[in-house]
Amino acid sequence: MNIKNIILTSCGIRNNDFKKRFYEVISKHKLKRAKVLYITTAIDGEDPSNKAWVDAEYQTILDLGIKEANITEYKIGSYDLDITKYDIIYMMGGNTIYLLYMIKKYNFGEKIKEAISKDVIYIGSSAGSQVIGTTIEFSTPFNENNVGLTDFTALCLFNGVIIPHANKKSDDYINRVKEIYQGKVLLLYDGDGVIM
Repeated sequence: MNIKNIILTSCGIRNNDFKKRFYEVISKHKLKRAKVLYITTAIDGEDPSNKAWVDAEYQTILDLGIKEANITEYKIGSYDLDITKYDIIYMMGGNTIYLLYMIKKYNFGEKIKEAISKDVIYIGSSAGSQVIGTTIEFSTPFNENNVGLTDFTALCLFNGVIIPHANKKSDDYINRVKEIYQGKVLLLYDGDGVIM
């Protein structure tokens, strides 16, 4: 599996230093014609009255130089789709448990892995980053489990767990997760990210 095409963020690509690193992966020129699959499934598991952040994050995609006409919004399971036809998959944040539930229900993880193997760039934001790791079990205090998910095993494209919004988590919580997962923890801070 070629994992160099995975970009993990806490809340999108925002700060200028991270944008420069991103443009080394895909140039501004290519972005202008890039086709983006914008997967908003995780948002559906969130409180509908608390979604002001959604518009702000969508704007960060446009701010990269991607044309709005080239962005296709998609909900996992809404219809069958060949995601390898896109240049970028942008997996939006929201309820991590709900997102993983939908990925498992529709066997979407295999589609993601196939797309990445065919050089499609995967950008995860918050929940979209968490599902790339080995498990999302540690995220249960922050997400409602309204779907009765019992298997929290994630896609295992990163050998460890991923904590978005690490700057908003307590030291006690982070240290506990590090202890449980023997240090295999990737902390993502708002505004920054990791290019794999």
